[in-house]
Amino acid sequence: MRMMCPHCKQNAYTRHSGQLTNTSRETIFQCRNWECGHVFSTVTEINRTISPSATPDPTVVLPMSTHIQRALLQQQLQSMPSADYRPRNAGFMTGDLFGAMPAAG
Repeated sequence: MRMMCPHCKQNAYTRHSGQLTNTSRETIFQCRNWECGHVFSTVTEINRTISPSATPDPTVVLPMSTHIQRALLQQQLQSMPSADYRPRNAGFMTGDLFGAMPAAG
């Protein structure tokens, strides 16, 4: 991610970045202009869902983007046939989107 120094308008580089929550991250930037030397912090936050996840985490609650037509999406989901899905590299993460979680083991 690129960020400009708010003072001298030069590019800044990332010095450190860390996850704060499931939906936010703090990044520390340092200005590349050594005469300026400004070091600043930003917070990047996920604020809405544009396309729903195929493996949703029930603990993550994000609003749907207003451009998504909920009624059309619901109609499409209901009219689609079911197909068995087996991931190639991992076991089931969430199981059925609207059903109970599979037993561990």
